[in-house]
Amino acid sequence: MGNLSELKKLVFESDNNACFIERERILNRLEKEMADYNEPDKYAIILSKLLSEASTPIFDCDYFAGRVVEALPEENMAAPSELLCSVGHMSFDYEKLLKVGLKGILTEIKANAKEKGDFDSVSFAKNAEIVIMAIKNYVQRYANEARNRGLLEMAKALDHVPYEPAYDFFSALQSIWLIHMIASCYVGARDYAFGRFDEYMLPFYEKALKNGKTESELTEILAGFFMKTNEICGRGTHNYKCKPILSQASKQYINIGGENPNVFSSVVLEAAKLNHMAQPQITVLLKPDADEEFTANVFTALSVLTDKMHIYHYSQIVEALINQGIEKEIAKEFTYSACCTFDLNYHSFRLEYFTPVPQIFLSVFHHNEYSSLRELLADFKAALTEEIQNYVNRTQDGFCEEEARKQFVLDSLLLSDSTVECRYACDGKAKYNVLNIFCPGVATIGDSLMVLDKLVFKEMRYSYSEFAEIVKNNYQNHEELLEEIKGYTMFGNDTEIDRYTVLAGNAFLDAVDAVEHRENHYLAAGFYSLERENVWAAEIGATPNGRRKGEPFSENQSPTYGADKNSITALLKSLSKLPFERTVTGGLNLTFSQRISPEILQALVISYFQMGGFHIGISVIDRKTLEDAMVNPNKYKSLTVRLYGFSEYFISLPKWQQIAILNRTEYCV
Repeated sequence: MGNLSELKKLVFESDNNACFIERERILNRLEKEMADYNEPDKYAIILSKLLSEASTPIFDCDYFAGRVVEALPEENMAAPSELLCSVGHMSFDYEKLLKVGLKGILTEIKANAKEKGDFDSVSFAKNAEIVIMAIKNYVQRYANEARNRGLLEMAKALDHVPYEPAYDFFSALQSIWLIHMIASCYVGARDYAFGRFDEYMLPFYEKALKNGKTESELTEILAGFFMKTNEICGRGTHNYKCKPILSQASKQYINIGGENPNVFSSVVLEAAKLNHMAQPQITVLLKPDADEEFTANVFTALSVLTDKMHIYHYSQIVEALINQGIEKEIAKEFTYSACCTFDLNYHSFRLEYFTPVPQIFLSVFHHNEYSSLRELLADFKAALTEEIQNYVNRTQDGFCEEEARKQFVLDSLLLSDSTVECRYACDGKAKYNVLNIFCPGVATIGDSLMVLDKLVFKEMRYSYSEFAEIVKNNYQNHEELLEEIKGYTMFGNDTEIDRYTVLAGNAFLDAVDAVEHRENHYLAAGFYSLERENVWAAEIGATPNGRRKGEPFSENQSPTYGADKNSITALLKSLSKLPFERTVTGGLNLTFSQRISPEILQALVISYFQMGGFHIGISVIDRKTLEDAMVNPNKYKSLTVRLYGFSEYFISLPKWQQIAILNRTEYCV
């Protein structure tokens, strides 16, 4: 059996400047060798050659076989090579893989291709066979290496999976890990997720218990699997100290819970506590009345893992999906595959668009002179609709068969429609294509509407053009007015002022609803900014809520930094007023200054969900520790914080992002 502490040590000793050196050497060579080869099987052959040459190292501390050799890029090396690459951002059908193996999937594809009989279907089946046999041969070399090292259980598993069906708990995890590693590291892409992990792993867990394995043994094995996910991207971040790999800063998501959480759902939580690393992110789809014991276990785990897990209101999301026309059985199986971004499990891959909402608002605000908020909101909604429509049109028209074939290499074997239709997964023709449409800065827009309504339309202290000019000039020579505005009660304090942010939220969602799109495309809307509230700040002029040019706007679903001045109860009441019943994505981070008991966390979150809340993630921040980490980073290599929809190593963040975390309101319960 492996060694958790040694695996963890390897992650922290790894070099974030290193690439997957064998991959890059081989692909750099193949790019030249195959430059003139343009047959339909080009990319399948490239992956086959890559896997045939890649080494198969196994370390003494490994629970599972499958790791990629790393080293610094060589001079003049294109790293990472995009000769092979995928869009990623999806959840594979691991349940099917475990039941029938790649062999069964290939049999299905061949039968469907034969029935269809057209050139594209036959080519698809040929490519599938090349890729599957390449994986089989690659894994067999791993089996031989395991046998040579005396690792007989590992060797037995590798003799079977992932080509054959999994036969026990260990072989199931080994099968999943190999596919996940090849997709992330060799094909190359961010954010492959594990789907509804507790559902498809339950039968293997129950069988293992019947065969004499103990819960503690299986929990450790699962923790060893979780530990391996940290090898995908090391400790680099997506926007700073970037690692030269295509899976750079990939987030590994484990979805559990939903309609019927099971005994293995709680084992996942225990293994996550044993792992206690930034990866994987435990995503709980919570239906509070589904299972009392599981719900209690969720909050016990949250009190320990804090930033390494987050919780969604399952029932509310299912209802929103059904209202959008998604079949109930598909809706109930939704997942999240990175950050706070939504997909329909293995039925879809997904894209995402951060709508420049603050920029559009300012353009409308300065374009005309309005006599009421109603007029302004109508133009704002129209401008948002045009922007989102243009994005959707570009996306729908931009799918390219050649690019889809390039991305085919592995993805199409494990997404539902592809094996039936014998078509590439990422060509836009699948039954479900999910476009996440995000609204950054909703509270900034809401607070701006409130100030405008107060000063111009109600109190009439300024004409519209006068106030617009003051804002346009960044409040220069109007410091007294600026201080007055900053003293107003804003969104986040459970007052009637919150209605303005609700207006802003509904304007955005109305705009999304007005967008025309193909029948097989689904627009997943929500309030989420990731980091745009900071990285866009420099280009965005002053806003009516007293924010000056260059200052951050509001983050995700949260109030403007520092605007929430009352209790956490007041904050959650404000947030619950947002039209979450119309959203399926987005996120909220709560920051506590000290550890909170599971009972209090459960009371807070359940009450919030009962009021209509959508999502919650927490950080427990000791400000002095963070400030010391900024000065003495080497002392804090393992320190993680909740960034937006995921956990990140604090010392790996750029300084502006560290400061943004320090600026979050801290609550004490």
